[in-house]
Amino acid sequence: MHSTIKDKTLRWSYISIFIGLILIFASQYFAYKNVQDLSLHNQGVNVTIGILNQTANFGLSTKDIQSNIHEFVITGNKDLLADTYSKKVKLLGMSDTLFSLVKNDKIQTERVKELLNISGKIVEHTHKIMTIYREQGTQKAFDMIQKGEGLHLNQLLMNKIESIEQAENRHLDKQRLLIQKTQKKTTLFIMGTSIFGFFLTVLSIVSLLRNQKKQRLLQLEIKQKERLLYQYIEAIPDGVMVIDTNKEIVLLNQSGKEILGIDKEKSLKEQINNITLLDPMRYNIRFTSETLPVSEALDGVKSTGNKIDLLKGNSIFHLETSARPILGLDGEITNAITVFRDITQRANYETALEKARSIAEKSVRVKDIFLSNVSHEIRTPLNAIVGFTNLLEEQVKDLKSSDYVGYIKIASKNLLDLINDILDFSKIEAGQVILDKTNTSIFELVDSVSVIISQRASEKDIGYEKILSPELPQMIISDKLRLTQILLNVCGNAIKFTEKGSVKLIVDPISDLKDDMQTIRFSIIDSGIGIPEDKINKIFERFVQASESTTRLFGGTGLGLSIVKSLVHLLGGTIRVESVLGRGTTFILEFPFEVVTDLTELEVVDDSLSVITPIGDIRVLAAEDNLLNQKLLEAIFERMLIPLTIVNNGQEAINELEKRDYDLVLMDIQMPIMDGYTAIKKIRSNISQTIPIITMTAHAMVGEKEECLSIGANSYISKPFRENELLHAISNLTGKQNLNYKEMSSNNPNDESSHDSEILNMTYLNEITGGDAELRDELISLFESDLGTQSELIIKAEESGDNEKLRQAVHKFRSSLFSVGMLSTADKYKKIEGDLKNNIRSVDLKEQLRQLTLEAEAGLTELKKLK
Repeated sequence: MHSTIKDKTLRWSYISIFIGLILIFASQYFAYKNVQDLSLHNQGVNVTIGILNQTANFGLSTKDIQSNIHEFVITGNKDLLADTYSKKVKLLGMSDTLFSLVKNDKIQTERVKELLNISGKIVEHTHKIMTIYREQGTQKAFDMIQKGEGLHLNQLLMNKIESIEQAENRHLDKQRLLIQKTQKKTTLFIMGTSIFGFFLTVLSIVSLLRNQKKQRLLQLEIKQKERLLYQYIEAIPDGVMVIDTNKEIVLLNQSGKEILGIDKEKSLKEQINNITLLDPMRYNIRFTSETLPVSEALDGVKSTGNKIDLLKGNSIFHLETSARPILGLDGEITNAITVFRDITQRANYETALEKARSIAEKSVRVKDIFLSNVSHEIRTPLNAIVGFTNLLEEQVKDLKSSDYVGYIKIASKNLLDLINDILDFSKIEAGQVILDKTNTSIFELVDSVSVIISQRASEKDIGYEKILSPELPQMIISDKLRLTQILLNVCGNAIKFTEKGSVKLIVDPISDLKDDMQTIRFSIIDSGIGIPEDKINKIFERFVQASESTTRLFGGTGLGLSIVKSLVHLLGGTIRVESVLGRGTTFILEFPFEVVTDLTELEVVDDSLSVITPIGDIRVLAAEDNLLNQKLLEAIFERMLIPLTIVNNGQEAINELEKRDYDLVLMDIQMPIMDGYTAIKKIRSNISQTIPIITMTAHAMVGEKEECLSIGANSYISKPFRENELLHAISNLTGKQNLNYKEMSSNNPNDESSHDSEILNMTYLNEITGGDAELRDELISLFESDLGTQSELIIKAEESGDNEKLRQAVHKFRSSLFSVGMLSTADKYKKIEGDLKNNIRSVDLKEQLRQLTLEAEAGLTELKKLK
């Protein structure tokens, strides 16, 4: 209702204003037009008067010229000639003025032309008289005057002037009538607008009085609503404060006063200035009037969840606030409002919860560290047990003793698998598992898994079948090692819990290829004992199995599936289980893989058509201090028909580069005198910015690859490296490919020397030697002569207590182990090297080094059997 009254009032006010504006503009416009008309009329009158004056003066001047000539003839006064000349000049000026005044009137213009023509004839007549006067004398001139031609011309002039004046007088009378008419119209309009304005004024006064009455009623209603709103604010349990642009408090409700400890009997401003507010997010720095969130709201900053500590008495109370700017009708910030509450109890509760969570996490970390340390401690003597058991197995001839050794070997393997599971689980929980994604063939991966699984299935006399969809991509990008670990674990479980029937591994794509991504599903189906429905969601928990009898009947720790689930999630996949008790189980794993669509670089040239041709006319410099690695590099580059120069350290590499040009540098990182890092920096700063550099190292720390690339290396190869990997790196950096290169390999599956053992990786050894038995025997001989020296250096470095010296000795020995295929032993040294780099020294380090030396000697024994 009030809104309707207000709208009507505004409507009449707007109408009155609109009518008033129309009257003002209309009167202004009418006045302007009348003034303009009067101006035009006055201008016409002025022009007419000017024409009358000029024609009169023109006639007088013409008469004066005639009179002066006549008088000069009679008297001979020459002053009259000068006056005549000035009169003629004056006539010219008056003629121009007349033409200007009558230019808009064609009739008057013709009359003026005729007037000028007559005046010209008069001037010409006087000129003739003066000519006769000068040539024939006074009497002749007087006689010519007596003829009366001058009087006739003068009469014509007067007649023409009279006709012009009559026409102008008529125009003058017309202009006067128009002026009178305009004045009358103006008077009538002014009277009309005045009368209407009077009535409009009376109407506006009446409307104003009514509006004032309505405004008083509205103000009363607003006050009532303000009072109601104030009661609402006072009822809010949170503190509410409003400040103006001068940061003066406009409103503070009762809850806010109680939270801040304001006494209503004392001055509010004085008490507010004595309140201490601290910022817990900035080491309890005291808030100022400028840094409070509510003050920042005056600059347009909106904030929520602000934490403020209130110092009241000797206690600290925790407040949570939000602040917002308040905008006026013009959109400008006029005030700021903040709402705050006391969250002391909640904060104390959260602190208690955080302490409890921290204690729980710490206990979990302590447990994981304990498991990891214990596992590592157990692996060291266990590896020795496994190694010596293998040696003992070859020497024992007695059947019963051989059985005992076999039992020891089986028990050791089971124990080692358990420890490896614990280590894997600890690494996953600690976030230390780093994926190494490379090009991976699904078909080759499944084949490698199937070889192991089918053998286990044959041992249990059950069936195994792999089914691969023909629509699978040829190559994907994934961590081959972790994917293999997942499949081996799940498939191994399926074999373990299946006593009859079969196990199937089915691989098929379940989505279309989009943006080089495709989802692939691995289904492992068995006909085993199955899983109870209430246990399906628990089998992925650590140390949990499907039933209490599972461990007793089938063995295991219950860690395998927990590790699998963590690895599946690391690869971005999902895992779920479907099972019917007594009828079998299906594990379904789905992974989103990046598909390699460009397979041109992966094509393999038919070896039967290959011939050994050089990669190109390039010279390679290698900096490597290990004799075994030097020999290996010589053999590899000899097979690739690439000239190679080898130096022993970074300083020799710099000297060699200063002497002659090379197309490529292979740089080991850990070397005496000058290491690879320093050498690369000097090469880049002093010798060449463009020469390709490939770093080689048996890296022990994460981030070493990035560090090598950041100081100027172009590529990075980790030891142990593959020959094809080295060839690929050289091709990428030089832009030259050796598509006809034939890798000489004697990896014959029927050859006993190619079978891997617990210590030796014969596949890798045959690969790096290219199947060259002579080179392999030479490497074994060099390792045999070098083993004692390097072992002694490691022992002395350990006894000296110098961690860096011991790390360098271990690093150099690891390189030698790579060169003879002892990859597992080298990996064990890797952990020691990494710990030493971080200044961590195990309490049983001496024993670990002794066990690893024995393992290396056992490996040498196996190597010598190959000769």
